[in-house]
Amino acid sequence: MAGINDRPKIEKAARAVAVDGGVVVDCSGVEVMSSSYFDAAVWPLWSASELFPILSKVPPAALDDIELVLKANSGAVWHLAKGEPRLLGQLDPSLVKTLDEVAKRGEVSAGDLAEVDRAIGPTAWSNRLAALYQLRLVRRKKDGRRLNYIVSWRT
Repeated sequence: MAGINDRPKIEKAARAVAVDGGVVVDCSGVEVMSSSYFDAAVWPLWSASELFPILSKVPPAALDDIELVLKANSGAVWHLAKGEPRLLGQLDPSLVKTLDEVAKRGEVSAGDLAEVDRAIGPTAWSNRLAALYQLRLVRRKKDGRRLNYIVSWRT
């Protein structure tokens, strides 16, 4: 059960290097990562308060195993391969639409998004943004009474 034993070390290392909660989980040098190891040792980072992990340099052989864990947990993560980060895992189409709008606009509030599509009210946008925050795909910043959201890989 190496994953269980490695979990506290991985979380401690992630917290030590996190910048505004953002942390890149660099998998370079990793040849094999089973789904059980990812589930026990790495996936818990997405539950750690105020951490917004991004996977980087994941070995191609491990991608399917990671996808299995994400599917079992209804999760999604940012994966930095080449160029812009992309999502691993599946999201509800409404969350994909919301995430696309956040990425396109840079920093937005639910009220800003309500003006993009008036058929969707501010409460629905707010719920979608909160769901993306819980998945650690977006970060939020308080601006007075307003919450602004940005994709978690942007500074």
